[in-house]
Amino acid sequence: MNKCIYLNMKRLGLLLVMTFGFFATSWAQFTPSLRCLFVKDEDNSVSLYFIPTQDSTDFLNYSVYYADDYNGPYTLLTSALTTCNTDCFDGLDPVVHNYYFIRSNFTGGVFYDSDTLAVINTAVAHGDGTAILTWNPDPYTPIPASSGSHYSVYRKNPNDFDFMYVGAVDVNSPHTYTDTIEVCDHTVKYRVQLLNAWTDGTCRNSSKISQDIFQNTIAPASPTLTGVSVDYDNDSIRLSWLPSAETDVGSYVIFHSATPVTVWLPLDTVYGRMNTTWADFVNSSDNVSNYRISARDTCGNASAMIEHFQSNMKLTNQVDICRRTVKLSWTPYVNMTGQLQKYVIKVAVDGGALTNVGEVAADVLEFTHTGLEDSVHYCYVVQAVSAGGHYSTLSNKVCFLFEEEERDDFIYVAAVSVVDNEDIKITINTSGELFAFDELELFRSEELLSGFVPIATIPFDGSSVYEYFDYDVQVNKKIYYYKAFLHTECLEDPVSSNTSNSILLTATGDAAHRNQLVWFNYDDHTPLTPGQPTFILRKMETDNDFVDIVSNMVWASYNTYVDDVSDLHMFGSDFKYKVGVAQTTNQFGFVPPSFSNEVVVKQKPTIWIPNAFRPVGSKNSVFKPMNSFVSADTYTFEIYNRMGQLVFRSTNPNDGWDGRLSNGEYAPAAVYVYKIQFIDNSDELFVTHGTVTVVY
Repeated sequence: MNKCIYLNMKRLGLLLVMTFGFFATSWAQFTPSLRCLFVKDEDNSVSLYFIPTQDSTDFLNYSVYYADDYNGPYTLLTSALTTCNTDCFDGLDPVVHNYYFIRSNFTGGVFYDSDTLAVINTAVAHGDGTAILTWNPDPYTPIPASSGSHYSVYRKNPNDFDFMYVGAVDVNSPHTYTDTIEVCDHTVKYRVQLLNAWTDGTCRNSSKISQDIFQNTIAPASPTLTGVSVDYDNDSIRLSWLPSAETDVGSYVIFHSATPVTVWLPLDTVYGRMNTTWADFVNSSDNVSNYRISARDTCGNASAMIEHFQSNMKLTNQVDICRRTVKLSWTPYVNMTGQLQKYVIKVAVDGGALTNVGEVAADVLEFTHTGLEDSVHYCYVVQAVSAGGHYSTLSNKVCFLFEEEERDDFIYVAAVSVVDNEDIKITINTSGELFAFDELELFRSEELLSGFVPIATIPFDGSSVYEYFDYDVQVNKKIYYYKAFLHTECLEDPVSSNTSNSILLTATGDAAHRNQLVWFNYDDHTPLTPGQPTFILRKMETDNDFVDIVSNMVWASYNTYVDDVSDLHMFGSDFKYKVGVAQTTNQFGFVPPSFSNEVVVKQKPTIWIPNAFRPVGSKNSVFKPMNSFVSADTYTFEIYNRMGQLVFRSTNPNDGWDGRLSNGEYAPAAVYVYKIQFIDNSDELFVTHGTVTVVY
């Protein structure tokens, strides 16, 4: 290529560029720029927003065209728009169509067309308690570069004054939005808008309106219970919770269960989403109650009860006047929102404000407050505090007037009684119901004035009467002396009791059939109360239980009693005895009975046997041995004929043979052999036999 040709081509190229640049600049001045299509809610008309023609020279008017298909045909909507510098045709098209463009017309048949812009079309479908809104960008009309980065979604419920913003979707994301339905059974409208940067964002592409009838079927989320507390002023249990984030919640239902947790029953309903406290005036704060709550929306959908129940704390106290302390104990606060961190103990003195006196970890359920002062009124509560201190609750309050007291402690060995003829039961009366103490210590000796050794330490349990069984004893051989000491920090020295002893009873029998009893007085260092009943009990072989044979005998330190049993020879050889003091009441309270050991006296048996009898027609019609003090336990009386056949047998020492055989007939006159045997008072077998003659 020669230089001339190259220069000519270069000049031609420069001329084309200059011509095209001039043309583009001229076209932009005369061409309107359609930016937004806004579908109006009130009449469903379409408003067009655009940048008007910049050069109005020879301007005639604007024409607006529409079509329902991008490829046409396009229909002229109007040409009566003669104001050149306008930027909006408000509600121009009363019927929504899919595509629009604007033409600027000039003299000489010259016109310039804007880009074609599509109306945003939406569709709404039903989900599970939701509305699913979808829209698709038009494939033929790309989003203007000056548009925003998000679609804005608006909703209008029946009672809304205007469309309300509900969310946004990125222009590059799937064009769908799921909205939770909050109306019970009404028409809900939706629209989508896309802002344009022109005129500071006041231009908006607003979609067609999609609507349908929806029902709210989604239950609200369970609310958050923040505390079960006790009102300090009126002692009522109070619940508090966070307001539901769901605006259609209209009420909260309170559920209750006693302790232990069994059945949950609805107790009350609190109306209003922002009403988040409730007081229980039915259940006392003196007991532990358990609570759960649920939320209900205005359509009647109910949430599940909260998963973990919460309970009020029950506070109790035990005042130790001696130590000038109070021990506080409480039930744990379970399932605290935000996790339980600690307990703070608070006190109000003489009606003043609550102040902190201590705190303990979450796993500690007691606290002792020391240094109580006389004639001061105290009220305590325990505060459960969550991690970070976001939530806290109070227990019930316990109040008392602390008053010092003058103590009159006592300890009294009320009874020393032999049990089952083996062990000794010691009953000790104390002032424990009036004055708390630490413990009592029991001592025993086999001598009256010395040799006492401790055998038991019994802690204070709140009662006044204490019992101890002494198993290391020989009740039939020894006398045991007991005394006790009461220990309390309130007194410098322990309080000592009286000395009381077991009753050792001994007995012997003589040939005159007299049984002599000997025993030492019960508690010979504390004289018996005048008129205090005493007793001597006896049990013969034929008795079911002991029988009182002597009452109210005046006891001395050394006591004897002689029981003449000569007239009781028919009741066996064994005579069992025990003595004691009956129950009474003295200045130390109730005094139970005290019994001695049991002794047995065996009288020596005697027997006389006749050698003949006449069964019929005689006063001597029964052959009966004359037994005295013969025990029936081992007694047998048998009669045989000459052939060695048994014709009569008895184990009752008081029975005799009337001469009859087993068939009821009288035995023939003859000589018969008898045999009698039993264990005597020396525990030896006594056997005698002989003959008896039956005569008629």
